[in-house]
Amino acid sequence: MGQRRFYEIDVLKCACILTVVYIHSISTSFEPSNFLGYLASDFTKFAVPGLFFAAGFLFDKKENSTEQIVRKKLIRLLPPYLCCSICLQFLDVPGLSIELKNLNAGQFIYNLIFGNTFGIYYYVFVLFYLFAGSLVLRQVPDKWVLGLWGLSALLLLAFVKGLISFGMSSMFLIFRHPFFHLFAYMSGWVFSLYYETVGSLLRQYRAGVICGGVFLVAIILVYTRMGGNHFSSFPILTQFYIYACITILITMGMWIHKSQAGVQFVSNASYGIYLLHFPIVRACQSVYPEISVDYSFVYALISWCAGVTGSIFIITIVKKISGRNSRYLVGC
Repeated sequence: MGQRRFYEIDVLKCACILTVVYIHSISTSFEPSNFLGYLASDFTKFAVPGLFFAAGFLFDKKENSTEQIVRKKLIRLLPPYLCCSICLQFLDVPGLSIELKNLNAGQFIYNLIFGNTFGIYYYVFVLFYLFAGSLVLRQVPDKWVLGLWGLSALLLLAFVKGLISFGMSSMFLIFRHPFFHLFAYMSGWVFSLYYETVGSLLRQYRAGVICGGVFLVAIILVYTRMGGNHFSSFPILTQFYIYACITILITMGMWIHKSQAGVQFVSNASYGIYLLHFPIVRACQSVYPEISVDYSFVYALISWCAGVTGSIFIITIVKKISGRNSRYLVGC
């Protein structure tokens, strides 16, 4: 949306990237072994959808030409992704999908294309095809975009309910499936189109939105845990939880303007943090193998601190050495 800065989107990106690092700091993310593990896993569900929401919001809708957008997005995404993927693969760091000794040329190229050097790099692959589709979407009238947004909601609900998953059981395929991420991206896109109207309502009723959102989140977290259940048993309620969290964060960003410099720094560095943090977290976790069996907040916090500070340290060093060229190396 042009050169204007949206602090509420900075708040969303900051909260989401810090939460993403925390997700990877708890080995219980996918298969928790106890109540706290499930709670931590479910509580962080909003993180990646929030990043896609921000990406959809910030995509240039009208101002620049298609050629300018393609050049900007390729420079923004591709060089740092390739740099981090190649360097980290050949450094044989912890957390790789395939260790260097087991890697062949075909698998290496496959990993680069599909974002599989680390499992979490699916995010980059999805961003590429969402941005490619956006080059067409930006030519579509706003009213039609609303219809497509509604369709993306139906596709998401059908996907999470297993109605159109096409029998997929692989996390590799699920995380890269467009139906899984399109609604978050389209929601950010629609919010940007109607920013003045929706934003004014959120500002006007900010206290009610935040309090109501927190109450809804609490009710969902309590309800989904009744009878020993969790979010995996309630896929539709999970989506309500995710977008309630996103709404709360955006509204808080419109209301609270403290620590802007720090929030904007983390927001600007979010792509670099995403690319760099995972092997740091995995290396830290290897010192505390017991967290692979049982959830521990202390060990997760240590890994989280290492992932965040380690990533920012690398970004800072690269920026000191390469200056503006750091955007080609670490994405910021």
